[in-house]
Amino acid sequence: MDVLRELKDATTTGQLIYGQKQSKSSCSDGKAKLIIFSMNCPEEYVTDLSAEFSGITMYRVDIVNRDLGALCGKPFPVSTIAVLDAGRSKLLSLKSNL
Repeated sequence: MDVLRELKDATTTGQLIYGQKQSKSSCSDGKAKLIIFSMNCPEEYVTDLSAEFSGITMYRVDIVNRDLGALCGKPFPVSTIAVLDAGRSKLLSLKSNL
């Protein structure tokens, strides 16, 4: 599966939350089904989030936050994405790679 292509599809057909604070909040609310991290997302944040919410799939992509933001059509860097609804994409079939 091409994760980046599926992520781009999810930006138009699904429901995504961007940013570290908002992603953590969506995990706390029980709405997040998948968390996607950029390659340069702070390791401490990734470790803490995956420990606190072990039931949620966590996946790190191999692009930096600047490129992840651009891929999602955002004019700013994005280090963390919470997937609430994957839309037509197959993102929810991903297995954790942390």
